[in-house]
Amino acid sequence: VIPEALALEKLKSGKKLRVYLGIDATGAQLHLGHAIPLRKLQAFADAGHHAIFLVGSFTAMIGDPSGRDTMREPLTPKQVEANFKNYKKQAGKVLDFKKVEVVYNHEWLEKLKFEGILGLASHFTMQQMREREMFRRREEAGQPVSIHEFMYPLMVGYDSVMLDVDCELGGTDQEFNMLAGRTLQRAYGKREKFVLTTPLIEGLDGRKMSKTYGNTVNLTDEPSDMFGKIMSLTDNLIIKYLLL
Repeated sequence: VIPEALALEKLKSGKKLRVYLGIDATGAQLHLGHAIPLRKLQAFADAGHHAIFLVGSFTAMIGDPSGRDTMREPLTPKQVEANFKNYKKQAGKVLDFKKVEVVYNHEWLEKLKFEGILGLASHFTMQQMREREMFRRREEAGQPVSIHEFMYPLMVGYDSVMLDVDCELGGTDQEFNMLAGRTLQRAYGKREKFVLTTPLIEGLDGRKMSKTYGNTVNLTDEPSDMFGKIMSLTDNLIIKYLLL
């Protein structure tokens, strides 16, 4: 929780907080890794706060560089549309949409003019961007880092400005992006937010949970498939899965 003092102050105030979680529509399937922050968002909704589920319908076209050792291939609007079409249905297995608002960030990001983008960029330095671990790793390995990847934190940071939230939820790999939103909210005279990160969960074989590795448990899998997959879980992950 960053900063913890602000989170405690806001939670102790007894006021209804605006809390959001954003998920990019980069793949067709949501899996157990996505379910962890989704459950946390539902907990805020159950506690009476204003919970917002943001579908990254625009940012998915840029591609989140978080945790990537290579450049992510940007998606076309058509691919993104196909992906986010059933995101609400899948997330509805965890979220109660009677209590959760759904928004799409293409509604404001595609309207940003070049002047607005330069305004966002003026609040960050190249040194800040180069501090990101995955960018450093790629530079050291002689792999390319595209300028559009530097733009990603600005775009998701602008989501916080538009939603004017008290709290943003996301995986630990999203910390840099979420703090960028905190910087921009302050710069644009919005409320001050805290960020709450949830742990990432490994896939069934102990590697990063990824469709590429075939080690995911998808929220839309058949019950018998879910059972079979969970039974194949490596022993050292059992306690972590139970906790998360």
